[in-house]
Amino acid sequence: MTPNELKQKQITINNEITSYSKNNHEFHDPIFDGVVNEELFLSSKTKPKILWILKEPWEKLEENEKGGGWDLVKDLLKDGWHSNKGSYAIMAYVSYSVFNDFKKYSNISYLTQDSRVGDSLKYIAYINIKKFPGSTSSNKNEISEYFYKYKDILIKQIKIINPDIIIGGNTLPFFYDYLEIENDYFNKEISSAWYFKKNNRLYVHAYHPAQISIPKEKYVDDIVEIIKLYY
Repeated sequence: MTPNELKQKQITINNEITSYSKNNHEFHDPIFDGVVNEELFLSSKTKPKILWILKEPWEKLEENEKGGGWDLVKDLLKDGWHSNKGSYAIMAYVSYSVFNDFKKYSNISYLTQDSRVGDSLKYIAYINIKKFPGSTSSNKNEISEYFYKYKDILIKQIKIINPDIIIGGNTLPFFYDYLEIENDYFNKEISSAWYFKKNNRLYVHAYHPAQISIPKEKYVDDIVEIIKLYY
């Protein structure tokens, strides 16, 4: 697939999300996601194609204020990420390490000190189960509801992106039936992140990067160590 073909497929998916959200009378407009930079995502045969699957995008809104209508990867992450806080920072540390000889977290400069760390997000893909504005704390029942409403679209996104690695931020269980995997399949030797490889694709079942209960350093290093086992 060429970068332009991938870009057109993402546009088609976004149009489908827009149409489906209108048919479902969603209050908010959708917030799009997917591959951050099609050319960079497909550019290297040595870098694994990484897809993160998280729960919902955050948008600061007043009560009853309509939100959405923007593109998370094209409007927010297209220039990388240059803050040392939040989920995107942790994702950037993981991707930078994987793309740079699997460096330990302690050997990586802060995002605010080295723009290359945040720029590593330009090489990945990222989708949310819920395509509409959420708060800082996700409601599990609501995320489940949106998964079943938009399941077909989410599966199409995974097929189009066709990643080598899927990292789920406490989201992979939603996809078990489609992926034809179960909890018992995962290697659980690393307590903070389970992993399983099938058909040359690595699945990492980890904490959500915004809701980790372990030090950031361990979270990043554990995921990187798992990926290093296969790449």
